[in-house]
Amino acid sequence: MTSTSTDQTQGANTTLVDFSQALSETESSNTAGCIEALLPGITESFWLLVNSNALIQASDARVLNMILERALPSGVSMALEVSWTPERWGLPATAAPTPEVLRRFRPLAEAAQLIRCDVDEAEAFFSTADPAVIQQRLPQLPAVLVAGPAGGLQWSIGGRKGRMNPGLLEDNDTFLVRLLDRLCSHPQLLGNAGPGIDAIADPDLLAKQLLLAAAPPTQCSSGQG
Repeated sequence: MTSTSTDQTQGANTTLVDFSQALSETESSNTAGCIEALLPGITESFWLLVNSNALIQASDARVLNMILERALPSGVSMALEVSWTPERWGLPATAAPTPEVLRRFRPLAEAAQLIRCDVDEAEAFFSTADPAVIQQRLPQLPAVLVAGPAGGLQWSIGGRKGRMNPGLLEDNDTFLVRLLDRLCSHPQLLGNAGPGIDAIADPDLLAKQLLLAAAPPTQCSSGQG
């Protein structure tokens, strides 16, 4: 997945940093060195994209946790992409997340402002595939995207919820990056007014951004809107 993107409406500002890719490109082999190398770019971005696989290795998880402790208070938003591959955790292919996996995962979910997962992952980590229920259970009231097995998408963003048919989505990974970029330009759509407050996103503007994020690149580049 693309590690960074540039929001053309805001000059050269970086809108997204992919934590795992940025970490893999860091030359330092110790925790302090990795943090020193990564933090400047992350704190200048709008989104830090974190894949749940970053929790597998203890050293990566330490770097991530320390980055989040310093980046989130500075205004960086964290997007969490759930990627449950049991074999990578040393578990059987059909295994559910263990209590230890859930223990590591929970703080990330609670800190996220956007979460993307598929139906099986939603059931495994949140005990429901309803994005609105997941949203209401978490303190940041994050935007939640749940990808269906046929390629469709259910979503709950800023107090609104809906679904996108498979025919509108070319690729869920590409859609996620484009949507994050567009939400950088329209952060009010996230509706992060605080726990217990139902902030309602502008439905027309939200629908427009979702459709533009799902459109082919040639259509996306024709206007920011």
